[in-house]
Amino acid sequence: MYLTTSPGPVETPVPARRAPLRLSRLISRTFSGGRPFLPDPVEPSLAQMQADLVRPYPVEFRPELLERGERNTFLEMTQDLLADLPPLQEPLDLVLVAHTVPDADPRRSPSCHLADVLPGDPLAFNLSDQGTAAGFTALRLVSEYAAADAFRRALVVLLDQRTFLYDTTGARDVPLQDCAVALLFGPEGRAGEPVTRQLAGVAPDEVRSTLEAVLNEPDGEGAGRPVTLVTGQGLDAERFGPTVDVRPAPPGRPCTGPWSALADVLPECEGAGPRRLVVAEYDSTLRYLCMSTLDLEEGT
Repeated sequence: MYLTTSPGPVETPVPARRAPLRLSRLISRTFSGGRPFLPDPVEPSLAQMQADLVRPYPVEFRPELLERGERNTFLEMTQDLLADLPPLQEPLDLVLVAHTVPDADPRRSPSCHLADVLPGDPLAFNLSDQGTAAGFTALRLVSEYAAADAFRRALVVLLDQRTFLYDTTGARDVPLQDCAVALLFGPEGRAGEPVTRQLAGVAPDEVRSTLEAVLNEPDGEGAGRPVTLVTGQGLDAERFGPTVDVRPAPPGRPCTGPWSALADVLPECEGAGPRRLVVAEYDSTLRYLCMSTLDLEEGT
């Protein structure tokens, strides 16, 4: 069980520098179809729960969608995604599940399931209400927990789900596809630990110049490397200079899209030299500009 205490005295020695959490594995998977909502033998009934959940908001529960709808729940996608990972032998310290929209069937928690079936006794929780910044917030939290508690291994699961039991007309950043992405972090891996920045209050006309400044800033060992920029759906996939290779995320995946695109880019880099990968997204509603930078070293 994860335990935390209040900060120690000012004179408490600073802990030794921790080992970086490198990106050991990145897997993306899409899903089609799904199971029908009915029959529903689980209590409380999904109809009752969804009606209660939407009551405080200006949307109406549509029970007729239960009759003809299908769903891939967060738990089901997580279980299938876990089967695509290699068997995990070492204990995990942290499991973080992030999504932009609610689960169509929230009665079973994917983070609790992962905490039960994965090795170790990890701290596990879900993250939401971050808009398209959800994946970036998850990576930032991984680094912050690792710095505070010397975590050595972590798993981040990102989820998009297209099924809603209420009207989403006029809503922004609604998923159009079921997709799950797993990012496994540990001491091994060619890609270094992501350095994540989240800037608030960035106006739309400031996005390009702010992002260009990050791409062009000198940064120690990463300076001078060729750059691949993965852009989320909130950014225009434009050229940012002769040394920047721009890869747009697939549409309709507000949470998983940039990381699915990154999963496609990584195999192309096998056998190549050092490279800097920058994953970026802009949420125009929240005015968050998010960037995660990973440096690839020599080798495969």
